Order: sequence, then C-alpha cells, then structure tokens
Amino acid sequence: MRYFVLATLPMLCGAFAPQAFTPQASTRRAMTPLKSSLVPEVDAVNDFNSNISTKLANVIKKSRQLGPSRAMRFVNHAPAIVTLNCLLSTLGSTKFGFDIAPSALSIAAPAGITVPAWAGYTIPVLVVSQVAAVIRSSLADSDELSQGDISAMAVSNYFLSKALTATCPLNWVVAAVASGYSARNGKGDESPSIMNLSTQITASVTSAAAVLGVASKIPSVIPFLAGQEEVTAVIGLLAYLGLVNGEGAGKVKKTVNAVVIGGALISKIVGGALNMSNLVSAGTVVTVATAYVAAIAIDKARQALA
Repeated sequence: MRYFVLATLPMLCGAFAPQAFTPQASTRRAMTPLKSSLVPEVDAVNDFNSNISTKLANVIKKSRQLGPSRAMRFVNHAPAIVTLNCLLSTLGSTKFGFDIAPSALSIAAPAGITVPAWAGYTIPVLVVSQVAAVIRSSLADSDELSQGDISAMAVSNYFLSKALTATCPLNWVVAAVASGYSARNGKGDESPSIMNLSTQITASVTSAAAVLGVASKIPSVIPFLAGQEEVTAVIGLLAYLGLVNGEGAGKVKKTVNAVVIGGALISKIVGGALNMSNLVSAGTVVTVATAYVAAIAIDKARQALA
C-alpha cells in the first residue's frame, strides 16, 4: 500500500499543478467607437433637413409673391371678364361659347342678298378665342394682354351684345366703330393670334353687318327707291365692295368679308339664280354684281392667306 501511494503521488501533483496559458487569437471583431460611427448618418439627416427647409422657405416666398400679383392680374382683366360674361349670358352660352348656335348672328341685307346662317359660326369662334385669351393672360406670369387690348375687348363685347340682341343697323354701326379701335391704331393688319383673334373677328363681322344693314334701310330713307329692290341691292353691293377694297384689312377681315359675300352668292345659286328663267329677269344684275364682289373678296382672302 505504501508503495502504491508513493507511485501515484507524482501523478496527483501533476494534475493539480498550474497549467501554462497559451494566448489565442480572438474571434471577436473590434468595435468601432459609437460616436465616430454615427457621424455620417447625422450629417445626412442634417443635410436632408436643410434641403427641406430651404425648399419650403422658397415655396412660401414664391406664394407670397404670386398671391397678390395674381389677384391684381385678375383685377386688371376685370373689364374683359365682366363684359365677356355678359356676352355669354346674352347668347345663352353655358359652355364658354362652344354651345353657341350660328343662328345667334342675323345680318340684315337688301332684298336679293341673303347672308347664309352658317356665317354665324364666326360668333362662337370669336367668343371661344376670347375666353382662351383672357384665361391665358390672367394665369400667365405677366399680363399678355395690355390694358389697351383689355379695353378694346370690353368695349367690343358691350356693343356686340347690343347689336346681337337688337339687330338695328345703327347698333351694328356703333359696334363696328367701337370694335374698330385696333384697326384705327394700326393693328388691323396684324397676324392673327389667340390674343387678337376675337377683336379682329368682331371688327370684321360688325363692319359687314353695318354696311349691309344700312343698305337695307335705304328705301325707307329715300322714298323714290321704295320698291326698287335691284337698285338697292346694287347700292349695297357697291358699299360692300368699298369695304372689301378698304386699306388696313388683315387676314381675318379679308377672310370674313369673303365668307359673308361668298355665302350670299352661294345662297343665290342654290336658290336657282342660274336657272334659265331667272337669267332673263332683272335679278340677273344683282347676281352678276354679287358674283363680281365675291370674286374680288375671295381673291383678296386667298392672297392674304397664301
């Protein structure tokens, strides 16, 4: 037994002896300091907030600038807007002129001259173009219509409304004078655009209606011409020829002149003016005169549009 203890004692001592420590490479990744790792994210957030703040400040500044100026632009266009609304009400339009019938225009003419109803399509064209011009100028960054243009529109709208509701030749004469403001100031031959199309059509239609309307009243003023329909018609055609040959007419006026008198010629042809029985009647003179004036008007319109 004593020998067994002596034999196992070295092993027991070795088991409880301190072991030598062998350092091993750590598998744990080194940690980056918290403050240094958050710096890029903080900078990005600050830049984002700065951009948002700058853009918001610019929007607020722009809205403050546009608010009063936009309101003042509507005030500047008020005369045209108010009179245009009255014109639409007079014509019974609820769709900014698109629902205006050609029958809204009725042009009195001497016996033997009939202006077709489809010439009335000039009215919705002028109304729609004026609506577009006023809206565009009101919403633009600067007034595209001058105060002179707006005044011309307002005056034309007012007197055109009067002429359309009471088709008296005198009303057409007044409307022609009022709407001819641009032409009298050297703008009658301007190239048509959305800004001046309505005033040019108004001046053209009212001028044609005034000339034919006054000619139709000649027999009531000059008694010995009563019953002389052919003479009255020829006088009216001569007056219209003077309108066609007038100086300062632009593309729109020449086109409207051709439409009105060309339509009158077509009405005569459709009505049988070229029938053999009618060719030997006194009405032939009126037909020939109408064809002559129409040929000149159409040729001038063709040259203007070429």
